[in-house]
Amino acid sequence: MGIEVCASGEPPLSYKEQCKEWHETRAQTRSDDANRLGVPLIFSEYGACFDSPNCYQEISQLADAADNHLAGWAYWQMKNFKDLTTTAGTGSEGIYNMDGTLQ
Repeated sequence: MGIEVCASGEPPLSYKEQCKEWHETRAQTRSDDANRLGVPLIFSEYGACFDSPNCYQEISQLADAADNHLAGWAYWQMKNFKDLTTTAGTGSEGIYNMDGTLQ
């Protein structure tokens, strides 16, 4: 996959299988590293994207890959702080919408 896959910030749904394989491969590599080093494995700071089917696919595929390798994971942003370092820009990338309802 090339950089164009994430040109909009989130992989299109049409790349579902390629993205799943990408996450599995990276999770396996990190799991091997953690086992070799004798340390726990946790995935964090991922999925900073809009409330969309594309974002759901990205977050759930990474969480599934982590689960498959018995790794911890955390999607921890609770609410919008206008984090301009992410693809979400000024949009909400948290667990809650601006009105307090669950995304």
